[in-house]
Amino acid sequence: MPLSLVSASLELEWDERTGALVRLEVIDSAWPVVARTALGMSFALLVPAPGRGSRMVHGTAQAAPAVTAGADRVMFVWSSVIGDDGEPLDIAVTQSWRVDGAAIVVETEIDNQSAYTVENVFSPSIGGLRPKNPGDTLEAIRHDYGAGMRQPMWPTFDNSVGYWGADVPTQLAARWMPAYGTPAIPYTLIQGPNYGLSVGVDAPTSELVAWVAQLLPGWLDSLEGTVSRDEQLAGVDVRIEFSAVHIPYIRPNTSRTLPAIRIEGYSGDWHSGANLYRQWRSKHLTPAQPPAWVKEPMSWFQLQVNSTEDRIQVPFDKLVDYAREAAELGVAAIQITGFNVGGQDRNTPHHDADPRLGGHEALRQAIADIQAMGVRVVLFCKFNWAEQSLPDFAQTWRAHAIKDPYGDPYLNQGYRYDTITQLLDINTRRLVPMCFLDEAYLDACVREFDTLLALGPDGILYDECLHHMPTLLCFDESHGHRYGAPTYGNDLELIRRFRERLPAGTEFVFAGEGVYDLEFQEYSLSYHRSEERNHLPLHRYTAPHEQMSTAATGFDDRNMVNQSLLYRYIVSYEPKNFHGFLSDFPLTVAYGEAMSSLRRDLRKWLWEGTFQDTVGATVLTAQGAVHHPYSVFTDDQGVPAVVVANYDSDPSEVFVDLSGPHQWRTVDDAQWHDLQDGRVSLGGRSAVVIIPTSEEN
Repeated sequence: MPLSLVSASLELEWDERTGALVRLEVIDSAWPVVARTALGMSFALLVPAPGRGSRMVHGTAQAAPAVTAGADRVMFVWSSVIGDDGEPLDIAVTQSWRVDGAAIVVETEIDNQSAYTVENVFSPSIGGLRPKNPGDTLEAIRHDYGAGMRQPMWPTFDNSVGYWGADVPTQLAARWMPAYGTPAIPYTLIQGPNYGLSVGVDAPTSELVAWVAQLLPGWLDSLEGTVSRDEQLAGVDVRIEFSAVHIPYIRPNTSRTLPAIRIEGYSGDWHSGANLYRQWRSKHLTPAQPPAWVKEPMSWFQLQVNSTEDRIQVPFDKLVDYAREAAELGVAAIQITGFNVGGQDRNTPHHDADPRLGGHEALRQAIADIQAMGVRVVLFCKFNWAEQSLPDFAQTWRAHAIKDPYGDPYLNQGYRYDTITQLLDINTRRLVPMCFLDEAYLDACVREFDTLLALGPDGILYDECLHHMPTLLCFDESHGHRYGAPTYGNDLELIRRFRERLPAGTEFVFAGEGVYDLEFQEYSLSYHRSEERNHLPLHRYTAPHEQMSTAATGFDDRNMVNQSLLYRYIVSYEPKNFHGFLSDFPLTVAYGEAMSSLRRDLRKWLWEGTFQDTVGATVLTAQGAVHHPYSVFTDDQGVPAVVVANYDSDPSEVFVDLSGPHQWRTVDDAQWHDLQDGRVSLGGRSAVVIIPTSEEN
């Protein structure tokens, strides 16, 4: 007789003989996520042995587990297991499923008394996953670099590993974000047309949990990556297997409780799934508070003064010329990049001011002079790497490098600048990821931060704080951590230690590139690049009030300014790819500052309101299709304002479905117009804001 649990959103059943989950249904939408009992799964382990590096343990192939069941909990215990090579293994697996409101929480414990290391634990695993109806789509949606990623699952399946590397198409959480899972990607939405399933960690963790899907038996057509619509293909049941895959590296004679996994069903589009994460976030995260000036609608300006190829462009005594323009134009801050010895992405993790540009005292004086103009100064920095070509790399830094299981440092390919030689990757400076779990390296980072602090800036922008690419785990136990420890483990601790170095009462902004969501507990601003027409503002939706900025590099970059208005991004002006003066692209700055002025005028919506993406209003094209892009902001009373942009060069007309009288205006024309029959005429590459007519303007 099947065991069962029911939460407010899910119904589940297991086969008592195998512990396999044989039925999983989202109640509201009647979506049978798992319906074919023969395809049910329980857990799996990767337990390599000498000469058998891919040895697996499959839960459904084990002897019947001991079962404990109650009204709101089911627990399975396998006291020992057998590998797929037939070797008995003294490894106990406990898998517990419990009801938590609308969700089901899955807890897994491993007691490894065998002679081998348990590298991977697949738990929970969902077998036989298919859409509700044959013609429906499925996609995986999750956080990405400053945005969200979509990975098709049905009727096409996105393969993210080489076909030579796996028997079947395999999907990892990978687009711009290289982490594949926690802590950077804490959940996955498996999204149908109007239903979905959220799978994520139950509490914040830096332990590595990867979100993995595999299509069995494989594609019908590899050119298109299509999934067969038949029940079987080549005699094998067509299905997706989805797992939370823990990578714990549990050594012999060691027990470990793995991060609990939270599963919850929902009806609606991805916003409904993201709302579950919004609730989770409000429970678990306390964002860092930014300085007062960062809380204001503003823009800033990035300038590179030197690159790895010794492109010595801006001596420190010339920085005031760039800042003077910023002050005149109302740009709040200047970010100085490449001031360190050797320029941007060179000599890391050192942050000494380059003597060729004037040295420490000249930069300190330039910062003070800029601040006297009313312009803030933010210094670009990096702590992830040590440059491999440093003269003292082998003697000083190699010991602190993140090591692979073979004892060798991982290697990042580095970044290419300016010369054709380097753009061809001939003389690129390679970067070696450093281990933040190594106290000696953290101490070195703090000393480097003190060097930055002595220059008197208003903040730092920590470039690439979001990753330790290509690493996920460190295997060098001489650092004082366990074998296979997560390399993201001290990301927050590093900034906490920097914060402790600040004099009492100092207003200092800790900004980072592409800050993953948990990092907002220490960072108060995130910078990213988002030049995509179909940019998915998932991170903005789940963190509607955090400060985020995006780059504008075009000479008349109206659409990046429009995108910034749509998604509440601060504009980072970067003329000539952050090598020029603000006066080098006057059209972009004029339009961007007009947008900032509009934002200040309507700050109760566009700045202090809550970003709702497209929830709360409908905008249609003249042909009746849903228009893209538009967004909705609600004020503290829940009253919506709508932002509509036209990315095309040609004008267009849209219909906005709102009740009651409304009015609209464009970014660069302060004249308000009554909304007649819901129709708005949009010029090419323009944006409008629509608010209730009753508001004072």
